[in-house]
Amino acid sequence: MYAGEVIEYASTETIFKHPVHPYTVGLMRCLPDVDAPKGTRQLIPIRGQVPRLDEIPRGCVFSPRCEHQHAECAEARPQLWALEPDHWVRCVRAAEWYMAPPPLTKSGEAMPEGRQGEIVLSTQNVKAYYPVPFQTVAGLFGLEKRRYVRAVDDVSVSVKRGRTLGIVGESGCGKSSLARTIVGLEPLREGKIEFLSVDVSKPLNKRGVNSIRELQMVFQDPNGVLNPSYCIGDQIAASLKRFKTVPKDEVYGEVVRLLNAVKLNEEYYHRLPRQMSGGEKQRVGIARAIATNPSMVVCDEPVSALDVSVQAAVLTLLLEIQQQQNTTMILISHDLSTVRFFSDDVAVMYLGRIVEVGPCETIYSPPNHPYTAALLAAVPRPDPTIEQKRIRLTGLVPSAVNPPSGCRFHTRCPFKIGDICEKEEPPGRDMGHGHMIYCHLPPDDLYQIKP
Repeated sequence: MYAGEVIEYASTETIFKHPVHPYTVGLMRCLPDVDAPKGTRQLIPIRGQVPRLDEIPRGCVFSPRCEHQHAECAEARPQLWALEPDHWVRCVRAAEWYMAPPPLTKSGEAMPEGRQGEIVLSTQNVKAYYPVPFQTVAGLFGLEKRRYVRAVDDVSVSVKRGRTLGIVGESGCGKSSLARTIVGLEPLREGKIEFLSVDVSKPLNKRGVNSIRELQMVFQDPNGVLNPSYCIGDQIAASLKRFKTVPKDEVYGEVVRLLNAVKLNEEYYHRLPRQMSGGEKQRVGIARAIATNPSMVVCDEPVSALDVSVQAAVLTLLLEIQQQQNTTMILISHDLSTVRFFSDDVAVMYLGRIVEVGPCETIYSPPNHPYTAALLAAVPRPDPTIEQKRIRLTGLVPSAVNPPSGCRFHTRCPFKIGDICEKEEPPGRDMGHGHMIYCHLPPDDLYQIKP
């Protein structure tokens, strides 16, 4: 559907194998592919925006955004054409596209990997706990033991300059808590965080100005960080003034440059957040994050609430920024397709701990940790003819207040091998090329786990 109209109707297999309408094809080109390594697939966002329903254009409603429009498209509203008994398309060029539809992807040689330079960020045995409220009045007098949600429990990762570390896992695994701890928004209970060879194991309000300027964050919900009472330009300018990025008389010009960098024009300077779409507000959040030209940007699920076209535009924008400025990034996401499109390295988290970490290509092919294999098996692929395997996880995710002993995944693991999984912490197995798997299974058995 588009702007209140059905623009293509067919069986599921036909839609995914042989899309005809330019809008359907455009949606397909916006989808990341979990089987395509970083740099081998280009996401192509659909230009423009869906029209307001009280401003529907005459002629084809999609023509203002269509790459293949011509004069006939603006003259009359197209009808649904029956290309086959079960395939209908609302397009004047339906027959033409049916014979030779526009290409779905643009592929090429893989982009060069991030430079093998210095380690920009290193976390060592990081723990971030949240106190649980006391259950009785006795707790207020110290007569009840304090309990904690172990959101991040002994995590060690590192990111090299110019590379992207993707952190994936189910909701509640500790991804966002780790990100907020890294940038100083959550207190560090134990461990150490080094950024640009400086110890930043402190809350944000106790960190130096230089560390704050060099480490910025893009949040999942831009509405939570944009002040509804101030125009967009002033909110970006506030970062420039706070960190004295440019002289005062150059602030306006720099804001305009940043707006252009995130594919917004000067007209957006005086707009209020309520006058912008979700994708536009997320771009403003990115502009604020890169305003100080930081060494690292932490992105906490920046596209999870956006439709596929806007998601493709935002991901492409972040990738362009990284390539132009050699920015180091951390991408928090539950979507393994997005992580593969964007990341050089991947860390898989479960119940506050890393269960597998390594270069992206090693994570997406055997050997895998059983949890990683289950996540990969659950990734939807836009091809209904593929017979996907399923690794079924039993039970529910245990409470982070009282996590299981031994391997934390043993209560749901379909490959559990006995008491050792319940009683002993799994060792880190070096699978080569920087690929570590924390599991009791022997390496030969890990190779047999295929999503």
